[in-house]
Amino acid sequence: MDITLEISNLKDLSTNITRMISMVGNDINILIYSMLASKSFPELNKPRKDFIMCVLWHILSIKGKINFLQFGRFSNLCEQTYRNQAEKRFDFFAFNKQLINQVASSERVIALDPSYIPKAGKCTYGRGKYWSGVAKAAKWGLDICGFAVVDIVNNTALHLNAWQTPSATELVGKGLNLLTYYAS
Repeated sequence: MDITLEISNLKDLSTNITRMISMVGNDINILIYSMLASKSFPELNKPRKDFIMCVLWHILSIKGKINFLQFGRFSNLCEQTYRNQAEKRFDFFAFNKQLINQVASSERVIALDPSYIPKAGKCTYGRGKYWSGVAKAAKWGLDICGFAVVDIVNNTALHLNAWQTPSATELVGKGLNLLTYYAS
């Protein structure tokens, strides 16, 4: 009898979790569609909006590595469709900015997060020595500078944009160092 109660409780829990996920999923779908339908993106036709919605949804739902092959596996579109569509420009900065304006409170702070990415290739743009917080040492690789808007009221950070940091030799050629580059 105890086992029967536990199984029915698990079924109820599973049903409730499924209901919550679908409610959150619908809220996210509505939010993204409303932003894409706004006047900020007049150049996007319906198939392009549907594609962007599909990509954003799959980024949120695929566990593990995100690439075109994974998109093709988990959606009704083929891998080549994702490759072709990725060549077309989409203003993610404007999209993220509009999302932040729609969901964040008015008390905000900009946060900077330089992130080290290991890279062994010798011909890769931006390759140089960057600080790795995990290794607590400067290591050869790439650096991505991420900017986020921190919503102080809701204790939430929302991604705004990210840029790859140029190598030290390129920065010196422009008369900059990392600090002045990040500040500009």
